[in-house]
Amino acid sequence: MITISNKEMKKRLKINNKRAQITIFIILALAIIVLLVLLFTRNNELTTIFNTKSPINQIKDCSKEALSEGLELISSQGGSISPENYYLYENNKIEYLCYTEENYKEGIIQKPLLKQSIEKELKKYITPKIKGCIDSVKTSLEKKSLELIPNNIFATIDLDLKITKDKTESYKSIKTNIDSNLYKIIMIASSILNFEASQGDSEIMTYMIYYPSLKIEKKIQGDGTKIYILTDKTSLEKFMFASKSLVFPPGIIGK
Repeated sequence: MITISNKEMKKRLKINNKRAQITIFIILALAIIVLLVLLFTRNNELTTIFNTKSPINQIKDCSKEALSEGLELISSQGGSISPENYYLYENNKIEYLCYTEENYKEGIIQKPLLKQSIEKELKKYITPKIKGCIDSVKTSLEKKSLELIPNNIFATIDLDLKITKDKTESYKSIKTNIDSNLYKIIMIASSILNFEASQGDSEIMTYMIYYPSLKIEKKIQGDGTKIYILTDKTSLEKFMFASKSLVFPPGIIGK
């Protein structure tokens, strides 16, 4: 008859416990892997645990990048991709949004529908870039819309995209957006322009009292041009534009 000492018994129990723990860990690891596979491949989005982006996500990311680039360019140039009537300020072409060539006269607002004009310019900028994004996944862009809304820039891309893996899925449109306070800034810029056109000037301190999250700078140039720089203190987004209104000849003191 074989007898096992208490010490040997404890040793065997300890080994068995370790084996049981290892088995449990293996089962849990396998369960996690299966769960990840299910999560990342559901709806045939072609996204894998190796972080491969689906064609849809590629287009979304590319669109966001184009929006960000266009936003930075247009905001620094008075809302235009290629300014035509501009003031050269620190080697930057800043579009006149209020302008007159005559002395003693208030300027005329150049873009009465500033928000819609900027939406059009952004759309013009991102269109070829989004076409490039979609060409890279072998499809074509039909039409797109872009809208500035509070706290956001929202783009809808209408397309005819089909992705085939286990089955064919069709996508009629892609919606993408980036966080932005440009809408609020443009609304305030439009108000300043109305004062420039009707009074020949604006009082920026009043705006900063009502809108403490906004910093407004007015830099007067030698020819009477005013460069307005509106900066959101939270997001640090800027919008710059030029105005030339109610200009007095040299030696004449204005009102």
